[in-house]
Amino acid sequence: MADKIKIAVSACLLGQKVRYDAQEKRHELIINYFMQQHSDILELLPFCPEVAIGLSVPRAKIQLQQEKDKTIRVVGVENHRLDVTSELQSYAERFLLQQPDIRAYIVKSKSPSCAYQSSPVFFGTKQTGLSSGMFVQTLKKIKSELLIIEETQLDSEQACLTLLQQIQKLC
Repeated sequence: MADKIKIAVSACLLGQKVRYDAQEKRHELIINYFMQQHSDILELLPFCPEVAIGLSVPRAKIQLQQEKDKTIRVVGVENHRLDVTSELQSYAERFLLQQPDIRAYIVKSKSPSCAYQSSPVFFGTKQTGLSSGMFVQTLKKIKSELLIIEETQLDSEQACLTLLQQIQKLC
């Protein structure tokens, strides 16, 4: 049998308690459809960039912060001296090198590390827009053709089937 298709999934979506508040955001449809119904052809690889770079569980909340020069940093909400931007970027680079055969990423919406175009960006205390999380920004910068989808887009079995078909076309 051929190797299984690898999909990286934000660990919190698979029920791991890795979030800043020591909770999970278990996504039953992802677990049921990709992990259980299609386990014969798919391998799900859980990841959490924030834990991988050494942040604790629980931990201080972080956010995307726009600087005066328009660059975006990942800093602590309460303590802006906590800056994990370069750590998240370096981890994304290492992750791509260590896992070159991942065909798709299912990521947590609104996350400052994992979101795909839904994480709030702040200038001071004011939200100025939405962006991808720093881990995802770095992945896309290095490998723009990566297939990345947020869990909010997987709201039905049909949406999961569509993603699976997209992934299979890439193989």
